[in-house]
Amino acid sequence: MAYGYKRRKPSLILNFWIYRRLIGTAVLLGLMLWFIWANDAKVTVAFPFGLGQLSSTTGVVILLSALVGSLATILITGLVFALKKLRSSPTPAEPRTPAEGPSDVPPPDYAAKTTEGFTNARWSN
Repeated sequence: MAYGYKRRKPSLILNFWIYRRLIGTAVLLGLMLWFIWANDAKVTVAFPFGLGQLSSTTGVVILLSALVGSLATILITGLVFALKKLRSSPTPAEPRTPAEGPSDVPPPDYAAKTTEGFTNARWSN
């Protein structure tokens, strides 16, 4: 008998789904290249405190400033989350007083004192 497997026709949509990240990256890089090409006016950026100057085109300066802003946002967000985690670290619980009401947690020897479950089981001797 002949081989029964039939090869599927290649699908453009399936190939697009498989390579979607690569295609998306190419589109983003193309848009960035067009943005740099469209904004080609010469500018000079002077950094504060005499740190230096940068002579470039408007498109490159705008994209670099967006990159620096994104990196600063990521670093500040990470710092805020780290500080929140340090501040909310669990502290040793203070002993509860009877005025606060019963605790939701059973006493530590609850399982040994309970009468529920199997009685006189041969594995519990």
